[in-house]
Amino acid sequence: MNQITFSAMAIKSLSDDHHVVRHITNALVDWDEQTGVIRGIFPQAFELKEKDEGYLSASWREFFRGTKLQQLAGIAAFVGKTRKVTSKQAFACGRVGDVKEACLEHGQKIRVTYEPDAEENLAYAAIRRYQSDNMELLDLLAKDAWCDVTHSKDVVSLVGPWPRSPT
Repeated sequence: MNQITFSAMAIKSLSDDHHVVRHITNALVDWDEQTGVIRGIFPQAFELKEKDEGYLSASWREFFRGTKLQQLAGIAAFVGKTRKVTSKQAFACGRVGDVKEACLEHGQKIRVTYEPDAEENLAYAAIRRYQSDNMELLDLLAKDAWCDVTHSKDVVSLVGPWPRSPT
């Protein structure tokens, strides 16, 4: 397919049993200082920033076939076009239904949509109608709905090359 085909694709809602993935920078990963193991991610990973234009960015894991690690490697390749992806970061996976449910518990009826970007990320997904001004919600997302966290070193070892930090 060419770029015109992808840009003409309609936005579609993702199924509740599919997954959305966020690339989490080192500063927002809760590391065990003794072992280097990821304990989780900080709630601030789900805060909207001015550049977010009122929605949370993610990637649709099921855009790719294969194992979870292979799917994350595909996402890392797309994310790596616009952000530095290193072995000292993480990828947080959330089941769409769990993310919706967590937001609904805090009065937000969000939409999780697939919005392919032919230039940067064909697996692009957006969390729409989302507000991040509730710390309880952010905590619930980090500790429950989006708690399936994979160390990026396991992902970047499958694809690249990217500038990698020493392991």
